[in-house]
Amino acid sequence: AKGAFTDAIKDRKGAFEEAHGGTLFLDEIGECDLDVQAKLLRVLQPEKGEGPCVRTVRRLGEERDRKVDVRVIAATNRDLHRAIREGTFREDLYYRLAAITITLPPLRDRRGDVIEIAEALLAQINRQFAADEPGYQHKTLSAAAKAFVKRQDWPGNVRRLQNVLLQAAVMSDGPELGPADLKESLGELPPDSTALAAILDRPLGDGFDLDEYLNDVRRQYLRRAMQQAGGVKATAARLLGIEHYQTLDAQLKRLKIDHE
Repeated sequence: AKGAFTDAIKDRKGAFEEAHGGTLFLDEIGECDLDVQAKLLRVLQPEKGEGPCVRTVRRLGEERDRKVDVRVIAATNRDLHRAIREGTFREDLYYRLAAITITLPPLRDRRGDVIEIAEALLAQINRQFAADEPGYQHKTLSAAAKAFVKRQDWPGNVRRLQNVLLQAAVMSDGPELGPADLKESLGELPPDSTALAAILDRPLGDGFDLDEYLNDVRRQYLRRAMQQAGGVKATAARLLGIEHYQTLDAQLKRLKIDHE
């Protein structure tokens, strides 16, 4: 409200008022401190005799309440159950928000969708650059680039994938992005303390194939060894503890690894 604090020179609607009749999206809800959580808990208190989305809010500096009809969607990449145990997230707020929950699996568990997601993101990047930079040449993913995208675990998920595609689109001269363009944009990731858990805690069922998953692990180590050995199979075999390079060569062929 006007006059509520030094720079409040006029009345202004808050987020809940602005969203009246629609949806308010609270991103990264797990990052809210406990003071903000307490305020959210109050505003999300159901109103007796009202619809499920009716909220009561009060502008800062006012003494009267206002009613708004707002659907709330919240998102987080944190483990809120763990945060509750650690005392950094209110359990009562969690249950007030979690009337309906949707768990989005990480990209590493959605390999069947990752190409479609990547192409949608690249189309969005193309539209943005075409509008901002006359003469921009639209980019597409080569078949090899799509295979590269599908093999990655994508820590950081969609944001990481989008950043890699954005940088590749900017830095590439040709109209088609290849594996080298994406690999250069991907760079070296810092060690991830959750990497071991990510390997060991893959969800079971829904098409999980242990042999294929172990083959993915083998591919990662075989590629690393071939890269470190400069493409010399005998050296790569020694790095991997494989007695004969012919055994390594057979695995490269069986797993369809382009070690060039």
